[in-house]
Amino acid sequence: MAITSKRTSSEPIDPLSRVLTIVGSFFTITALALTIVGTATQYWYFDQSSDGSTLHYNFFTECSGNLLNGTSRCIDMQRSTTLGLGTQHAAGLLVTALCLLGLGMIVTLTMNFIRLSGIIAFIAPIFLFLAALFMVAAFAQGSRVTTYNGYSANLTQTGHLLTIFSMGLVAFIGSRLHVRYYSEL
Repeated sequence: MAITSKRTSSEPIDPLSRVLTIVGSFFTITALALTIVGTATQYWYFDQSSDGSTLHYNFFTECSGNLLNGTSRCIDMQRSTTLGLGTQHAAGLLVTALCLLGLGMIVTLTMNFIRLSGIIAFIAPIFLFLAALFMVAAFAQGSRVTTYNGYSANLTQTGHLLTIFSMGLVAFIGSRLHVRYYSEL
């Protein structure tokens, strides 16, 4: 004689959990968008001298030029230098963080439509925690070889802050769903 549960993971989510999940999804999507834009744009570091020459770069590209005559030349970051090697390691950590943040966003969006039960409800916060951890490691590795004074770094740091906020909110939602799921026994 088998005992089967009448509960399924497709039972409706209560209205407060639904609203919190939508808010968590919004913050996660915003964090991912800001982090992608901050990683892709070239102004992690910006320097302009008195003669108009400029230097700016991110973890992948280095650009130099002159504002007075409107010239600019961008090349791939030279990995044979200390700056290039340090930014290469930081770039790898940041790309890993982006992948984890994307997975966390997908699971958070899934929570809007499917009632995740048990320990599965905590997969999204785990992905977001690991994404935040890899972002901090990328910032630390990059700060060993350069300073961050451009808007691209500010965008990525804002994405990091939103990732941390999303992680807390999604963990709260997951625990709320976990408690509600097992209190219905």
